[in-house]
Amino acid sequence: MGDYRRTLEWLKAAFPSRSVHGVSTVDIQHFLGSRDIGKKRFNNLRGDLHAFFAFCQAAPRGWTIENPVKPIPKFKISRGMPEIIGADTAAKLMAYVEGYQGGKMVPYFALCLFAVIRPSFQCGEIRKMADLPDPSKCIDQTLGVIRISPNVAKTKSVRQVTIQPNLTEWLVRYPLKKYPLIPPNAQAMISTVRKQFALGDDVLRHSFISMHVAKFKSLAEVALEAGNSETMVRRHYLNLVGVAEAERFWSIKPGMNVGAVTELIAKQA
Repeated sequence: MGDYRRTLEWLKAAFPSRSVHGVSTVDIQHFLGSRDIGKKRFNNLRGDLHAFFAFCQAAPRGWTIENPVKPIPKFKISRGMPEIIGADTAAKLMAYVEGYQGGKMVPYFALCLFAVIRPSFQCGEIRKMADLPDPSKCIDQTLGVIRISPNVAKTKSVRQVTIQPNLTEWLVRYPLKKYPLIPPNAQAMISTVRKQFALGDDVLRHSFISMHVAKFKSLAEVALEAGNSETMVRRHYLNLVGVAEAERFWSIKPGMNVGAVTELIAKQA
Protein backbone atom coordinates (compact mmCIF):
# COMPACT_ATOMS: atom_id res chain seq x y z
CA MET A 1 0.00 0.00 0.00
CA GLY A 2 2.89 2.31 0.73
CA ASP A 3 4.28 1.73 -2.77
CA TYR A 4 0.91 2.44 -4.38
CA ARG A 5 0.45 5.55 -2.27
CA ARG A 6 3.82 6.99 -3.32
CA THR A 7 3.21 6.22 -6.99
CA LEU A 8 -0.19 7.89 -6.95
CA GLU A 9 1.14 10.93 -5.09
CA TRP A 10 3.69 11.36 -7.89
CA LEU A 11 0.94 10.94 -10.49
CA LYS A 12 -1.28 13.49 -8.77
CA ALA A 13 1.61 15.97 -8.55
CA ALA A 14 2.36 15.51 -12.25
CA PHE A 15 -1.28 16.14 -13.30
CA PRO A 16 -2.77 18.28 -10.51
CA SER A 17 -5.76 19.56 -12.48
CA ARG A 18 -6.69 16.39 -14.40
CA SER A 19 -9.55 14.02 -13.87
CA VAL A 20 -8.75 10.32 -14.23
CA HIS A 21 -10.42 10.10 -17.65
CA GLY A 22 -8.32 13.05 -18.84
CA VAL A 23 -4.98 11.26 -18.49
CA SER A 24 -3.85 9.80 -21.82
CA THR A 25 -1.36 7.14 -22.83
CA VAL A 26 0.98 9.90 -24.04
CA ASP A 27 0.77 11.52 -20.60
CA ILE A 28 1.71 8.25 -18.89
CA GLN A 29 4.57 7.68 -21.32
CA HIS A 30 5.93 11.14 -20.54
CA PHE A 31 5.44 10.58 -16.79
CA LEU A 32 7.37 7.31 -16.86
CA GLY A 33 10.00 8.55 -19.29
CA SER A 34 10.79 11.64 -17.23
CA ARG A 35 11.88 9.60 -14.20
CA ASP A 36 15.53 8.60 -13.84
CA ILE A 37 14.89 4.91 -13.24
CA GLY A 38 16.05 1.55 -14.56
CA LYS A 39 14.05 -0.98 -16.54
CA LYS A 40 12.94 -2.99 -13.52
CA ARG A 41 11.71 0.09 -11.67
CA PHE A 42 9.97 1.27 -14.86
CA ASN A 43 8.08 -2.03 -15.03
CA ASN A 44 7.11 -1.78 -11.36
CA LEU A 45 5.80 1.78 -11.71
CA ARG A 46 3.94 0.83 -14.87
CA GLY A 47 2.35 -2.07 -12.97
CA ASP A 48 1.21 0.23 -10.17
CA LEU A 49 -0.36 2.65 -12.64
CA HIS A 50 -1.98 -0.14 -14.67
CA ALA A 51 -3.60 -1.51 -11.51
CA PHE A 52 -4.87 1.94 -10.52
CA PHE A 53 -6.47 2.72 -13.88
CA ALA A 54 -7.96 -0.79 -14.06
CA PHE A 55 -9.55 -0.07 -10.67
CA CYS A 56 -10.92 3.23 -12.01
CA GLN A 57 -12.23 1.52 -15.14
CA ALA A 58 -14.04 -1.34 -13.42
CA ALA A 59 -17.75 -1.34 -12.60
CA PRO A 60 -19.46 0.16 -10.73
CA ARG A 61 -16.94 3.05 -10.89
CA GLY A 62 -16.47 3.56 -14.64
CA TRP A 63 -14.39 6.70 -14.08
CA THR A 64 -12.50 6.11 -17.31
CA ILE A 65 -13.41 4.15 -20.43
CA GLU A 66 -9.93 2.89 -21.31
CA ASN A 67 -6.82 2.08 -19.35
CA PRO A 68 -4.15 4.48 -20.71
CA VAL A 69 -1.32 2.31 -19.37
CA LYS A 70 -2.29 -0.83 -21.29
CA PRO A 71 -0.67 0.12 -24.65
CA ILE A 72 2.69 0.90 -22.98
CA PRO A 73 4.95 -2.17 -23.24
CA LYS A 74 7.01 -3.51 -20.37
CA PHE A 75 10.73 -3.93 -20.71
CA LYS A 76 11.88 -7.49 -21.23
CA ILE A 77 14.49 -8.20 -18.58
CA SER A 78 16.60 -11.31 -18.96
CA ARG A 79 18.36 -12.83 -15.98
CA GLY A 80 21.93 -13.29 -17.10
CA MET A 81 25.08 -13.01 -15.02
CA PRO A 82 24.43 -10.54 -12.21
CA GLU A 83 26.38 -7.29 -12.28
CA ILE A 84 28.79 -7.06 -9.35
CA ILE A 85 31.74 -4.94 -8.28
CA GLY A 86 35.05 -6.39 -7.12
CA ALA A 87 36.74 -5.77 -3.80
CA ASP A 88 38.99 -3.01 -5.16
CA THR A 89 36.05 -1.08 -6.60
CA ALA A 90 34.06 -1.60 -3.41
CA ALA A 91 36.97 -0.20 -1.38
CA LYS A 92 37.21 2.85 -3.65
CA LEU A 93 33.44 3.31 -3.44
CA MET A 94 33.40 3.33 0.36
CA ALA A 95 36.46 5.60 0.49
CA TYR A 96 34.70 7.95 -1.92
CA VAL A 97 31.50 8.17 0.12
CA GLU A 98 33.54 8.79 3.28
CA GLY A 99 35.02 11.88 1.66
CA TYR A 100 31.85 12.98 -0.14
CA GLN A 101 29.59 15.54 1.55
CA GLY A 102 31.07 14.85 4.97
CA GLY A 103 30.25 11.15 4.84
CA LYS A 104 26.49 11.72 4.80
CA MET A 105 25.84 8.75 2.52
CA VAL A 106 28.11 6.25 4.28
CA PRO A 107 25.31 4.43 6.21
CA TYR A 108 23.22 4.07 3.03
CA PHE A 109 26.03 2.52 1.00
CA ALA A 110 27.47 0.49 3.91
CA LEU A 111 24.12 -1.16 4.68
CA CYS A 112 23.27 -1.81 1.02
CA LEU A 113 26.72 -3.24 0.27
CA PHE A 114 27.53 -5.13 3.49
CA ALA A 115 24.03 -5.93 4.78
CA VAL A 116 22.13 -6.65 1.54
CA ILE A 117 19.40 -4.06 2.24
CA ARG A 118 17.44 -3.44 -0.96
CA PRO A 119 18.64 -0.02 -2.14
CA SER A 120 15.79 1.73 -3.98
CA PHE A 121 15.54 5.32 -2.75
CA GLN A 122 11.86 5.56 -3.66
CA CYS A 123 10.43 2.39 -2.14
CA GLY A 124 13.16 -0.11 -1.32
CA GLU A 125 13.91 -1.61 2.07
CA ILE A 126 16.44 1.15 2.79
CA ARG A 127 13.70 3.76 2.28
CA LYS A 128 11.21 1.92 4.47
CA MET A 129 13.85 1.39 7.14
CA ALA A 130 14.66 5.11 7.06
CA ASP A 131 10.96 5.94 7.50
CA LEU A 132 10.74 4.03 10.79
CA PRO A 133 10.53 6.18 13.96
CA ASP A 134 14.00 4.96 14.99
CA PRO A 135 15.90 3.01 12.30
CA SER A 136 18.78 2.37 14.72
CA LYS A 137 16.55 -0.06 16.64
CA CYS A 138 16.83 -2.46 13.69
CA ILE A 139 20.52 -2.85 14.49
CA ASP A 140 21.24 -5.14 17.43
CA GLN A 141 24.94 -4.76 18.11
CA THR A 142 24.68 -7.03 21.17
CA LEU A 143 23.54 -10.06 19.16
CA GLY A 144 25.28 -8.86 16.01
CA VAL A 145 22.27 -8.83 13.68
CA ILE A 146 20.17 -6.41 11.68
CA ARG A 147 16.47 -7.26 11.94
CA ILE A 148 14.43 -6.36 8.90
CA SER A 149 10.79 -6.37 9.97
CA PRO A 150 7.89 -7.53 7.73
CA ASN A 151 6.77 -3.95 7.11
CA VAL A 152 10.25 -3.20 5.73
CA ALA A 153 11.17 -6.46 3.98
CA LYS A 154 10.16 -6.91 0.35
CA THR A 155 9.06 -10.47 1.13
CA LYS A 156 6.84 -9.22 4.01
CA SER A 157 8.52 -11.64 6.42
CA VAL A 158 11.12 -10.96 9.08
CA ARG A 159 14.72 -11.29 7.95
CA GLN A 160 17.98 -11.13 9.89
CA VAL A 161 21.37 -10.19 8.51
CA THR A 162 24.56 -10.97 10.43
CA ILE A 163 26.65 -7.88 11.10
CA GLN A 164 30.12 -8.77 9.85
CA PRO A 165 33.12 -7.26 11.72
CA ASN A 166 33.86 -4.70 9.02
CA LEU A 167 30.24 -3.50 8.99
CA THR A 168 30.39 -3.12 12.78
CA GLU A 169 33.21 -0.62 12.29
CA TRP A 170 31.22 1.33 9.71
CA LEU A 171 28.19 1.50 11.99
CA VAL A 172 30.27 2.59 14.97
CA ARG A 173 32.09 5.28 12.99
CA TYR A 174 28.89 6.48 11.29
CA PRO A 175 25.99 5.85 13.73
CA LEU A 176 22.45 6.32 12.43
CA LYS A 177 21.69 8.70 15.30
CA LYS A 178 24.15 11.14 13.74
CA TYR A 179 24.12 10.09 10.09
CA PRO A 180 20.52 9.47 8.90
CA LEU A 181 19.96 6.76 6.29
CA ILE A 182 18.18 9.23 4.01
CA PRO A 183 19.51 12.74 4.71
CA PRO A 184 18.22 15.85 2.90
CA ASN A 185 19.11 15.84 -0.81
CA ALA A 186 19.90 12.12 -0.58
CA GLN A 187 18.53 11.26 -4.02
CA ALA A 188 20.90 13.67 -5.78
CA MET A 189 23.86 12.45 -3.71
CA ILE A 190 23.06 8.79 -4.37
CA SER A 191 22.77 9.54 -8.09
CA THR A 192 26.16 11.31 -8.09
CA VAL A 193 27.89 8.37 -6.40
CA ARG A 194 26.21 5.81 -8.64
CA LYS A 195 27.22 7.70 -11.78
CA GLN A 196 30.80 8.05 -10.53
CA PHE A 197 31.11 4.27 -10.21
CA ALA A 198 28.61 3.29 -12.94
CA LEU A 199 26.53 1.34 -10.42
CA GLY A 200 23.39 -0.41 -11.63
CA ASP A 201 20.23 -0.61 -9.55
CA ASP A 202 21.04 -3.83 -7.68
CA VAL A 203 24.81 -4.11 -8.06
CA LEU A 204 25.43 -3.61 -4.32
CA ARG A 205 23.03 -6.40 -3.45
CA HIS A 206 24.46 -8.73 -6.12
CA SER A 207 27.97 -8.03 -4.85
CA PHE A 208 27.02 -8.89 -1.26
CA ILE A 209 25.52 -12.24 -2.24
CA SER A 210 28.46 -13.20 -4.46
CA MET A 211 31.06 -12.23 -1.84
CA HIS A 212 29.12 -13.94 0.95
CA VAL A 213 28.92 -17.23 -0.93
CA ALA A 214 32.63 -17.08 -1.75
CA LYS A 215 33.75 -16.46 1.84
CA PHE A 216 31.25 -18.34 4.01
CA LYS A 217 30.37 -21.22 1.66
CA SER A 218 26.73 -21.45 2.75
CA LEU A 219 23.96 -21.12 0.20
CA ALA A 220 21.35 -21.51 2.93
CA GLU A 221 22.77 -18.74 5.09
CA VAL A 222 23.07 -16.15 2.33
CA ALA A 223 19.62 -17.08 1.00
CA LEU A 224 18.12 -16.37 4.43
CA GLU A 225 19.98 -13.09 4.82
CA ALA A 226 19.21 -11.87 1.31
CA GLY A 227 15.60 -13.05 1.20
CA ASN A 228 16.25 -15.28 -1.82
CA SER A 229 15.92 -19.01 -2.41
CA GLU A 230 18.92 -21.33 -2.33
CA THR A 231 18.10 -22.27 -5.93
CA MET A 232 18.35 -18.63 -7.00
CA VAL A 233 21.67 -18.19 -5.20
CA ARG A 234 23.10 -21.39 -6.69
CA ARG A 235 21.94 -20.51 -10.19
CA HIS A 236 23.16 -16.92 -10.34
CA TYR A 237 25.81 -16.22 -7.68
CA LEU A 238 27.90 -19.33 -7.08
CA ASN A 239 31.60 -19.06 -8.01
CA LEU A 240 31.46 -15.52 -9.39
CA VAL A 241 34.47 -14.50 -7.28
CA GLY A 242 37.32 -16.29 -5.54
CA VAL A 243 38.05 -16.65 -1.86
CA ALA A 244 40.89 -14.09 -1.89
CA GLU A 245 38.63 -11.49 -3.52
CA ALA A 246 35.91 -12.14 -0.94
CA GLU A 247 38.41 -11.85 1.92
CA ARG A 248 39.44 -8.41 0.66
CA PHE A 249 35.79 -7.39 0.30
CA TRP A 250 34.93 -8.31 3.89
CA SER A 251 38.01 -6.44 5.13
CA ILE A 252 36.90 -3.04 3.80
CA LYS A 253 36.80 -0.69 6.79
CA PRO A 254 36.49 3.06 7.45
CA GLY A 255 39.53 5.18 6.76
CA MET A 256 40.93 3.05 3.94
CA ASN A 257 42.24 4.93 0.88
CA VAL A 258 40.41 8.16 1.71
CA GLY A 259 43.39 10.17 0.53
CA ALA A 260 43.29 8.47 -2.86
CA VAL A 261 39.86 9.88 -3.69
CA THR A 262 40.12 13.31 -2.06
CA GLU A 263 41.50 14.90 -5.21
CA LEU A 264 38.75 13.36 -7.33
CA ILE A 265 36.04 14.75 -5.06
CA ALA A 266 37.71 18.18 -5.05
CA LYS A 267 37.76 18.24 -8.87
CA GLN A 268 34.06 17.42 -9.02
CA ALA A 269 33.25 20.20 -6.54
